[in-house]
Amino acid sequence: MDAHNQNLSANQEFIEDLEKYKLLTGSLPVSLFISTCLAVIMVSILFGQLSYSELIGWIIVLVSIHTIRLLFFYQFNRSPSFDHKQIQLHLGFFRLGTLLSGLIWGWAGFYFSQQVELNYQLFISFTLGGLVVGATSSLATDRVAVVSFIMATILPNCLHYFMSGNELPMAMGLMLMLFAGFMINTGRLQGASLHENLSLRIRARQDASQFREVLDFSPLAVSIFSLADEKMLYINRRYLELFSRSFKPFEVNNEAGFAIEESQIQSIRARLLRHQIVSNLLLKITSQQTAEVKWCIGSFLQVNYLNTPSILAWFYDISDRIEMEQKIRHLAYHDALTDLPNRYLFEDRLNLALKYAQRNQRQLGVLFIDLDGFKQINDTHGHDIGDLLLKAVSDRVASLLRTSDTLSRVGGDEFIVLLPDIADRDDGVHVAEKLLRALAQPFQTGGLSL
Repeated sequence: MDAHNQNLSANQEFIEDLEKYKLLTGSLPVSLFISTCLAVIMVSILFGQLSYSELIGWIIVLVSIHTIRLLFFYQFNRSPSFDHKQIQLHLGFFRLGTLLSGLIWGWAGFYFSQQVELNYQLFISFTLGGLVVGATSSLATDRVAVVSFIMATILPNCLHYFMSGNELPMAMGLMLMLFAGFMINTGRLQGASLHENLSLRIRARQDASQFREVLDFSPLAVSIFSLADEKMLYINRRYLELFSRSFKPFEVNNEAGFAIEESQIQSIRARLLRHQIVSNLLLKITSQQTAEVKWCIGSFLQVNYLNTPSILAWFYDISDRIEMEQKIRHLAYHDALTDLPNRYLFEDRLNLALKYAQRNQRQLGVLFIDLDGFKQINDTHGHDIGDLLLKAVSDRVASLLRTSDTLSRVGGDEFIVLLPDIADRDDGVHVAEKLLRALAQPFQTGGLSL
């Protein structure tokens, strides 16, 4: 357990250092570009006040340091993977580069200021102050870099003012010292705020990653899609296995795959718009291509995912259970051998037919069929042949009836026929005679003529 905790701690430290380095160097190219532009402006202003070779030499050194820092920055970003040692190495080099840049600017504040008049000295101090303000914001995530740059940039210029011995320059030096202290404190406060935000962001990403990992191994099919345009933001493995990526819960008539019935979608939408939770809803989800049907228990909830108003939808597949229930229900009302309606289903249909006939002043007919000699065939040739014969009888009789008629097996060799909506008794007699003629023909069953 201790080793596991150590690995988690090391991984947490690695993530924090990586994010810190990315924040620290995110604005590096822009910062170095601005620093170079300020250097060019200062050289052009001081041109004629100082030696040409000193100015050119100073800016060449500054640009060279900037170039080396940029090369290391791009080399790190092109790396396909990072380890903790690499990050620490680049972070150390970044701090060194920041210190060197500050020293070069500080040298200008000390050496150049000694050779120019007070108004140019103020210009140099103003330039250094602007650099410090910008650096405080961009370096705030690393206290070492902030302090080293500010002290290396400002202190030499302060030293120049203190060495002058005059009251006004010494006051300027004191003000610059106070300014440096203020900026260091500002950087500390900004850094604390940034570190807090960084920790919260890392923790949120880790929580989201753990949440997705749990969902990926869930037996529930889970999807998250935006409320505005129904764009899929997340789907787990079970969702892909059950529906495929083409299934969008609120899409009507999805020709590429599965779709929920439109009436159910409208009902779900209406409830979600009222900020209600839709839970444990039985859904019939049909494939437009194959007509395959999946029965699911579905739930829907409005959430805010990745700062986007979204719908969290999860589905539990109960197709096997529904299919089993349908089979059980079918067996309860149908004969197991012939699959014809049994006595219970026949009685139900007879009651409906009687009500219909009474309401519409019509007649119905009921025919009772008993197979003479069936017991002898059963005893002589066995139950297997008897079962085949019963199936053959049911198929032949059913083929002669209307789709509205009902043929039911109510006993071993006994059948009942319901003829709803007939004109008179003669219609029933006609059907009975037709069935008698058909049943009088031999049955070729199991290689026998019965």
